[in-house]
Order: sequence, then C-alpha cells, then structure tokens
Amino acid sequence: MRRLVLIVAVWLVAACTPGGTPDIDVATSHDLGTVVKGARAVADLPVRNLGTGPLAVAAVSTSCGCTTATLTPMTIAPGAEGRLHIEYNSNAHAEDMGRIDRSVFISSNDPDEDDVQIRITVLVTPKATS
Repeated sequence: MRRLVLIVAVWLVAACTPGGTPDIDVATSHDLGTVVKGARAVADLPVRNLGTGPLAVAAVSTSCGCTTATLTPMTIAPGAEGRLHIEYNSNAHAEDMGRIDRSVFISSNDPDEDDVQIRITVLVTPKATS
C-alpha cells in the first residue's frame, strides 16, 4: 500500500510540474509603412507561444537607438500571446531619409529559436514645404 501511495504521489508531482517546450511564433519582418521626417512609426506585433512549456523572454533589443521595442508580458504561457510594441523615431538621425532598415531581437528559452531577429522597414519622406 505504501508503494502504491508513493507511485501515485510521484505521478501527481510529475503531472503538476511545469514542463514541455516553448515555441516562439512571431513575424520575422514587418513594414512600418511611410512616415514624414520627424514623426514616429509604431507597430504592435503578436508574439505567440505555440509550445507546451512557458516561453520566457530574457531580453528584447534593437539594432539602433532610433528604434525601441518592448514585449508584454515577458513570460508567455503555452497557447497564449504577448504584444511586441515597436517604435521608430525618424528624427533620431538627421541623415535618415528614404528606405530605412532596422532590426528587433528577442532572446528566449525556445530551444530551436533562442534568438529571433525581426527585420523592420520604414520609408521616411521629407516634410512638405509651404
């Protein structure tokens, strides 16, 4: 009887222990459209966890100070999604004009894609003159 109780207890602990593998799903490119010089381009992208374990994001970074990105929440449950908020400031660099390419990086515990790069493009046009 003791052995049966021990086996059931071990099985219950194993069944209740978080396990599984996270699987990040996010677009690897996004076009922010056209923005007039001096304005900001903004996007919110879904970041999904298609896996069976919690997706823990360690860091979100960008290739340039003109672009910011934040993810909410930083831990995404299996089957759930978060929001990646991206902002590009066209006024950050005087020379930024025309097509601009930047990147957002997400580092997570996904064993297959622990570092994901999202390529961002935006077309910066000059301000209209009166």
